[in-house]
Amino acid sequence: MDIKQIEQPGQIRQSAFNRITKDKDFKQVFDRKLSEINKVALPTLSDHETDVIDHSDKVLNLLDDYANKLNNPLKTLKEIEPVVYSIENEMNLVESKAADIVPKNGEIEQFVRALSVTAHVAVMKFQRGDYV
Repeated sequence: MDIKQIEQPGQIRQSAFNRITKDKDFKQVFDRKLSEINKVALPTLSDHETDVIDHSDKVLNLLDDYANKLNNPLKTLKEIEPVVYSIENEMNLVESKAADIVPKNGEIEQFVRALSVTAHVAVMKFQRGDYV
């Protein structure tokens, strides 16, 4: 074993560096593979599906805001009430927009059902007075 060929950690041989920077083939292959992956991995969504996802995101944000306000001892139930009504209204929009999509897309159906259960349970608990 020739110890003169062992390099210090972190040191790059100049010839290897020159070969990497001059080699354009790697970048071309990488870019081509990346574009192929993006075409396969990212399904195209219809406008209705995008609307459902956007409104679902709003519901999730409202539920997060609702949970934060419930955990804040300085917030009264009267101050939290508008968020609850917003959750209910936004969830109704999601369900109405998803009605056309659900039979065609099982993943969206599962997501909308889980979100609907979560949102409706949160609204019912608030209206029932669980947090008084």
